[in-house]
Amino acid sequence: MKKLNSSKSAAIRHESELVHHFRELLPDDPDLVWHCPPGSNSERPSRVDLEFDGRHLPFAPLYELKASLPWVESLPTDQLPQPLLVTPELSPRVLEACKARGISAIDLNGRAWLRAPGLLVDRRPLPGRSFSYELEPRNIFVGKSARIIRCLLTDHDRVWTQSEIVTLTSASSGLVSRIVQHLISQGFAEKISPREFRLRDSLSLLDAWADADQFSKRNRTTLYAGFLGSAVELANRLQEWAHHESVSIAFTQWLAAWVRHPFTEPVVTSAYVSRLPDSATLENLGLRLVGEGGKLWLHVPDDDGLLRETQIHNGLTLVTDAQIYLDLQRTGLRGPDAATALREWKGFCRP
Repeated sequence: MKKLNSSKSAAIRHESELVHHFRELLPDDPDLVWHCPPGSNSERPSRVDLEFDGRHLPFAPLYELKASLPWVESLPTDQLPQPLLVTPELSPRVLEACKARGISAIDLNGRAWLRAPGLLVDRRPLPGRSFSYELEPRNIFVGKSARIIRCLLTDHDRVWTQSEIVTLTSASSGLVSRIVQHLISQGFAEKISPREFRLRDSLSLLDAWADADQFSKRNRTTLYAGFLGSAVELANRLQEWAHHESVSIAFTQWLAAWVRHPFTEPVVTSAYVSRLPDSATLENLGLRLVGEGGKLWLHVPDDDGLLRETQIHNGLTLVTDAQIYLDLQRTGLRGPDAATALREWKGFCRP
């Protein structure tokens, strides 16, 4: 096996940079043997051959700075030689679309899906490489980017304008524009008019968010025990305290799922708060700090956007349906089951 010359990392801005780094990748490829055939433009290869089993399999590179789902879906598949998408970084959505259509693809990180007669290559990214398109969001599920996703998932049937998202999330118009364009390019959203768009595949977007989410890294959680009433009784008392003390609060996880769509009666009350209760409040509620277990879990989020996008049901302030679903992943007490039941309910992510 050949060894990579050195680690590579860059934000790609222009097609010329994409072509340059692709040319560098070919001779450095540790697993595959590539050739530029005679007559092919060495500065911007229009054809590359893969040597395999004594044969040279031709591919026609198509250079795309921002590979999108619509681009893959519109690409003719009867071209000769085999088209080869070349892009800075292949997203899972675009890669799956390429596989479905039998279109070969490779990115500057070495991720490769190659399909030709007698050939199938499905390779993970190579170590030491970190290329991306400069204008492509690196993680749409954190910070103010996550606010935009959360806002859109409050109503997956709604037609939106970008200005509405700016107002609701307090995100900049530039960030909203980049996130919306990313969602459209990945097939999660679609344009309805020059100014309007809507979600096209909201559940796949939610799945992608769940896969990327790290609950413990975006919250500081404190556990309490001692209250002998029901989860709903504790929630009502806690909300009274929050209102009296001007503390932002929004219930989530088991209790919120049960309020929205009863499945399993909750034994734990869980909520996001802008600050934790003081010792006098704990004494009044009959609560004490514990290291594990507990009947009350309070989460202080890194981004207060969680506490801006809420809904009220049965007198309780809850996070959005999408956030409830997200927060129940990888939990105990039948949390994933409650999440699935909520997601399959016809009222999920609908006002």
